[in-house]
Amino acid sequence: MAKVRKYLSKDGTIRISTVISTDLANDAFRYLEASPLAKVITSRAMTAAVLMASQLKEGLSLSLNFQGNGPLKTIFASASYDGSTRAYCENRGAELPPGVRNVGAGLGNGALEVALQQPHDRQPQTGAVELLSGEIGDDVAYYLGQSQQIPSIVALAALPLDEGIEVAGGYIIELMPGYTDATVQKLENLSQMTGGLTDRIQQGATAEELIDTYLMNFEFEEIEHPYEIQYRCGCNIERVERSLLLLGPTTLDDMIASSEDSEVRCEFCGKLYTLATDELISLRQTLPTTPLN
Repeated sequence: MAKVRKYLSKDGTIRISTVISTDLANDAFRYLEASPLAKVITSRAMTAAVLMASQLKEGLSLSLNFQGNGPLKTIFASASYDGSTRAYCENRGAELPPGVRNVGAGLGNGALEVALQQPHDRQPQTGAVELLSGEIGDDVAYYLGQSQQIPSIVALAALPLDEGIEVAGGYIIELMPGYTDATVQKLENLSQMTGGLTDRIQQGATAEELIDTYLMNFEFEEIEHPYEIQYRCGCNIERVERSLLLLGPTTLDDMIASSEDSEVRCEFCGKLYTLATDELISLRQTLPTTPLN
């Protein structure tokens, strides 16, 4: 798996995180069928979450929750400093309305909520902004500027195939305290010279090469990030069994009476779990004999 590459300018005013996330995106859709629109937006959201999480401290994680009135409805992506990530799309079969080509219309109008989870906090720290355009990069940059007062450039790419994702990746450039207007102007000028991100990844560009224009025009030092990015849902048969127990004895009795194996699909990764009738009977025996009133 790939790693996030991180850089800090020698004067400490610019930091960059960049990654090629093609394998990560394909892992996310290994067991799921999804429309091209859902693949693109979900992959971009995961890439953004991974890049943002890489700038946290050890043990911390964050989530991006995009909620809009467009056909996709909700896109959720979470990532931790150690590179673990997962994602969820509420309407994986969503398509853009006829005649609409703007990918941002998939989310439409709504809000982005970002939650930072620290190990010992019962509740995460949250911040929210309205969706600026429905384009993941624009919305993340808007959040960083409005909620964190961090001017940034967020560039994200994802290109779907009939099966999986052809390419995915991106970078985030953030301005730290002490930057000057001249730095802002220079970055804006350079951003016009970087070329199409999707095309560059298709042509085999590495994570470092995605940002080579910036690296050549400022003095940077690379900051080691030791973790590989990986899709880690966290689902397992034990969690599936606990979810079935929450359905209650009546529902379990009906499932047992059907004398058929029961299938449960994880909403995040799409992995399918099958429980035989005797396994359902064992679960049922842990609940009261009759339903609770």
